[in-house]
Amino acid sequence: MLHQYSDGVKCRVFLGTLVRSAQQWFKTLQPNSIRSFEDFSDAFLHRFASSKRQQRNYLSLFGMKQQEAETLREFIQRFNSAALEIPAATPDIMRSAVTQGLRGGKFFKSLVKKPPLSYDDLLARAEKYMNLEDAQ
Repeated sequence: MLHQYSDGVKCRVFLGTLVRSAQQWFKTLQPNSIRSFEDFSDAFLHRFASSKRQQRNYLSLFGMKQQEAETLREFIQRFNSAALEIPAATPDIMRSAVTQGLRGGKFFKSLVKKPPLSYDDLLARAEKYMNLEDAQ
């Protein structure tokens, strides 16, 4: 919608969207250093490009490991939260990544003895072990 307006209007509208560190950055710009909206957007992107949240890929799931003091329930919850951010995380990838990330223990041994047929199967089996941990 703003493309129809002049660079001056675009800059003023964009300036109104800046908060906290972006406002501080704007205040440090040299007077008359911005001559067009393109200059403004280029300077902004150059300064804040590293702040952009990077899209994780499914390989990052294989780096997740169950911590020493972390319960199975905590690990599965942390894993599922991370997997929600990764559109390419298929159930098969998730099943493999969870299995690889588990500490050795009864649940891990059960998965090695009888691999789960699906991620849902893994979660159903994990629920039994999580309930056992909760009871203990």
